Amino acid sequence: MTANTHDNARIWQVSELNHAARNLLETRFGLVTVSGEISGFTRARSGHWYFRLKDMDGQVSCAMFRNKNLYCQFEPQEGDLVHFKAKVSIYPDRGDYQLIGEKMQAAGSGNLQQAFLALKKKLLDEGLFEEQHKRPIPSHCQRIAVISSADGAAIHDFLKVLQQRMPGLAIDLLPVTVQGPNAASEAAKAIELCNLMGQHDVIVLTRGGGSVEDLWSYNDEHLARTIYSSRIPTVSAVGHETDFTIADFVADKRAPTPSAAAELVSQDQSEVLHRVNQLERHLTQLWRNHLQHQRLNLSRLEALLQHPGQKLEDQSQRLDHLQVRLEQALKKQLLEKAAYRSQLQAKLSNLTPMHFIKPQLTQLIQLRQRLNTAQQSQLRQHQQQLSNTAAQLNQLSPLSTLARGYSITRDEDGKVISSASQVKPKQHL
Repeated sequence: MTANTHDNARIWQVSELNHAARNLLETRFGLVTVSGEISGFTRARSGHWYFRLKDMDGQVSCAMFRNKNLYCQFEPQEGDLVHFKAKVSIYPDRGDYQLIGEKMQAAGSGNLQQAFLALKKKLLDEGLFEEQHKRPIPSHCQRIAVISSADGAAIHDFLKVLQQRMPGLAIDLLPVTVQGPNAASEAAKAIELCNLMGQHDVIVLTRGGGSVEDLWSYNDEHLARTIYSSRIPTVSAVGHETDFTIADFVADKRAPTPSAAAELVSQDQSEVLHRVNQLERHLTQLWRNHLQHQRLNLSRLEALLQHPGQKLEDQSQRLDHLQVRLEQALKKQLLEKAAYRSQLQAKLSNLTPMHFIKPQLTQLIQLRQRLNTAQQSQLRQHQQQLSNTAAQLNQLSPLSTLARGYSITRDEDGKVISSASQVKPKQHL
């Protein structure tokens, strides 16, 4: 019976087994709706979405192809809580169990994301992230403490960059676990140990990239408060450039990568040598300029040293020059005073009463002449009028009539004839 069973046992190819298992899962479960938190979300160049759904106790790989995610009403973000309608399947090429999505709906923020945001807000409100509490990173570090895994890629990258930039820099590695339940407490104890030793210029907290779960130890509240309380400046270089943890916010400086952290806490040896050479040349030039300046001062002092007689002659000549300048200044001042006096006299002459009376007298004489002329002219007019009136009176005077002679003519009846029309030819008068 055993031999027959062995003869009838089928030998499966790996690909055959994977396809059979996929068919079994897809047939057995069909479409299921799974609730979980988005983690490790990636959009491929093809437009397909790849991510993991997780909860506190497990996770599962997921894929949602472009022809399906086009109808999704939102693009999921890290930490989003979603309801994912999918079929249970296996990726045959690797034999990985996965969910192939048909539909996705938002169900709120994930538990880890909510915990992260809550702690971030709490520490922000307490002022642990404020710039005024950030200590500057020393520009010339002599000894650096690195808190990281002893065999991780992060410490390898960090030391490689330091070896290239400043080989003689002293580095103390404090090995800790970088993920898991004890990682946060180990990192906090290492920071406290560095502060007790007091031998380091800066503390670098670093590890490589990973998922939210892998980096979760660096979102620990106790670790954050230990970093904030450190008397030694701290640099956080956790994960990749797009990863942010609470440690990044509370540290004095965040570096996007371990290599960037190494550049931040060290100087480039070639740049230092170049700077030293520049300073050496500058110091040499300053010393030469100083010597030249002292030689010039010495020459000037030698020139200033004179015989007392020569100095007296110079002083005498200077006194003569000063006397001439004084006389010129006094003469100039006297001339200015005289000119000023002449100006005042001219102004006074312009203000004398005769200056105003003369024009008035001239005007008075002119008015008197005009008055006399007007009176004489008016007198002559009146005399002419009187003569004319007298002539008219003389013509009307009876004396003139008597002087010429006159008669009284009467008609036969004795009536006075006053007009030629009252008489007739041959009438007796």
